Amino acid sequence: MKPKFLTIILILATALGSFILGGLYFDSYVQSFLGQQSSDNQNFDIQPLWRVYSFLQDKYLYPQSIQEDKLELGAIQGLVKALDDPYTVYLSAEEYTAFEENLEGSFEGIGAELGLRDGQLIVVSPIEGTPASQAGILPGDAIIRIDDQTTEGLSVETAVTKIRGEKGTKVRLDIQPAKETKIRSIEIIRQTIDIPNLKSEIRNSNIGVVSVSQFQTNTAADLDLAIDSLLQKGAKSLILDLRYNPGGYLQSAVDMVGLFVPRGSLVVTEKGKDGKVIEQLKTKKPAKYESMPMVILINEGSASASEIVAGAMRDIKKTQLIGKKSFGKGVVQSVQQFPD
Repeated sequence: MKPKFLTIILILATALGSFILGGLYFDSYVQSFLGQQSSDNQNFDIQPLWRVYSFLQDKYLYPQSIQEDKLELGAIQGLVKALDDPYTVYLSAEEYTAFEENLEGSFEGIGAELGLRDGQLIVVSPIEGTPASQAGILPGDAIIRIDDQTTEGLSVETAVTKIRGEKGTKVRLDIQPAKETKIRSIEIIRQTIDIPNLKSEIRNSNIGVVSVSQFQTNTAADLDLAIDSLLQKGAKSLILDLRYNPGGYLQSAVDMVGLFVPRGSLVVTEKGKDGKVIEQLKTKKPAKYESMPMVILINEGSASASEIVAGAMRDIKKTQLIGKKSFGKGVVQSVQQFPD
């Protein structure tokens, strides 16, 4: 089981609920489902779906073009999409592979985290130094079209698969900047996107600056090494830069906070659908840099795990947050894998 994580996903992602159903033909699946309904789901009537499917088989003008697997996928995606929740999605096997590649930190594309806001596909954050950033794409920009296809009704995951592609190929995006009505068309050449956990430097001879781009599995450990190196170079204080960081693994965020606050500190409380506490995540190790003076930088591109770190550090350690209002994502997502 993969660790829980927070992400808006390219994505996003930082990170997405996944529902991947077993490899059954649609008709046999529906018949099986009909035979397995329990008293708990009597209100969910699968018969209308079955009737439409039978009608298509009987009356559709091009029966030879009907692909059972695509119908099955479309039915499941439609079921989940009807929840109208941007953080609950179904990923096909192809989309899930792309999702995992993003969290591994290397893929081919343009380098932008995508999300949905009020049903509109938007850029959560461009990744510094990538084609998206170099093209002038900014957080909050709406993506109206991908090549010749409108993004209306398009899921983040589908958009990601359309924007990604082989290095050296082109993709055209119609962008509407935040709070503007004018749409501009941008042609971007895809490149290999390598997302390092972080980068660090010394400023003014004694201020350590660490910019964290994404919360991958080993980000907290990498931050520990970076701070230790900065101390050896004479750093007396720290600027932790979480601007344009779209998130990642939740546990990585908790481990990062644990570098600065006492062991056993409560970092985040997770509540379920009934409002009851599911889990309270606390730091597990003694703080290594508890006495180090620091500030944290955030902006509108700081989302998910970045907000966990910033909020927890402000509440526990009274760390000053500097910058702009962050993205605003208070949802923990987990992955559920199915046989296919």
